[in-house]
Amino acid sequence: MSLEESNMLFPLEYVEECGLYHFIEVPLHFFKRIITEDAYGNDLFPAWFVPILNKSPKLQEEFEDLANTILKKSTLKRKKIYLVFLNNNRITRLCENKTFQLRTLEDDLQDVAASSKRLFSRLYGTTLQGSMVENELGESIHEHYRKFRNANVSQACPFCGLENYPDRINNTRSQYDHYLNIAKYYFSAVNFKNLVPMCNACNEAPNKHMKDLLFDAQNGNLRRRVFYPYSDCSGAKVTLTNVMPSGVGDGGEWSVDVKPSNNAEKEQVEAWKKIFNIERRYASRVAEEAENWIVEFIYQATLPNKDDDTDSWRDAFKAWAKTLSNINEYKVVRNGILKKAFFEYLLNDAPDPEVAGIKAMAQSEMFTARQLAVV
Repeated sequence: MSLEESNMLFPLEYVEECGLYHFIEVPLHFFKRIITEDAYGNDLFPAWFVPILNKSPKLQEEFEDLANTILKKSTLKRKKIYLVFLNNNRITRLCENKTFQLRTLEDDLQDVAASSKRLFSRLYGTTLQGSMVENELGESIHEHYRKFRNANVSQACPFCGLENYPDRINNTRSQYDHYLNIAKYYFSAVNFKNLVPMCNACNEAPNKHMKDLLFDAQNGNLRRRVFYPYSDCSGAKVTLTNVMPSGVGDGGEWSVDVKPSNNAEKEQVEAWKKIFNIERRYASRVAEEAENWIVEFIYQATLPNKDDDTDSWRDAFKAWAKTLSNINEYKVVRNGILKKAFFEYLLNDAPDPEVAGIKAMAQSEMFTARQLAVV
């Protein structure tokens, strides 16, 4: 009576056209031109950015501070800074190829690192999202978010499947996560290849927050492969087990096993589970929502007749799981795939007394009275 396996994780569609993407030209131009320049000046910036800079004293001050710090270095050191900048902006390759070397600034360039961190924090937090950049490049970050949501039909956050992205209509938006965290990978702070809308729960501690995706802190800080959100992936299989079956309304105590749909993606799936605390969050969500999902099933599914046996109820679970699968193939919804895994558990692994408890619940006076009232 098995069904096709549940899948979590799904790739996002990258918005191909957006005026804000030109913003990366600012640091790119700066680090490339400063290799051969002798002094700080407007030649270090794209022409369109100079008026913005001239109206932003604090930003001008921080660019000038960084420039003067770099200008004290040799041409060779300046080239190395530029190469680190380029390397840290190859987001897809860094995520997907753990043999691709991550370049960092050497010890004698830590003054450049400190000044760069301050500058890029301002570039992202104030400048990129400000009205002057919007006016110059023709789009705001809210407009980019609307494009992102229109390109991605599913409402659910792909990193967990448990929460929805916020409304794209009323000028609200999800947080933009720096997929490679801004504290370490500050050079990619304004690169939209590294800016990914993510639900608040995934983006906060103890989940992803400021974790370094490229290195496994629980395993000797070894370099690892991780999913890149805008690349294809096969997903992951979710299997639930109620290790302490109890009354229908008590939630139970759940064990969650998540494995790759494609074994070639095992390393990425294991990283995803650790980074986002997937199995712990899934177990908690099932315990919290199981009774609600059963009630929804009782009201909306086609139920067996009063005298039908346990196998008939398992057939009903199978049909309902298929319905949930069809919904999620069209558009992944909040809790959708986890809910499907729950009914697959009822189909394949739930002990007969647990199934009998759901049958008794469906035939209780409370549900019978409500059904009669609806009729």
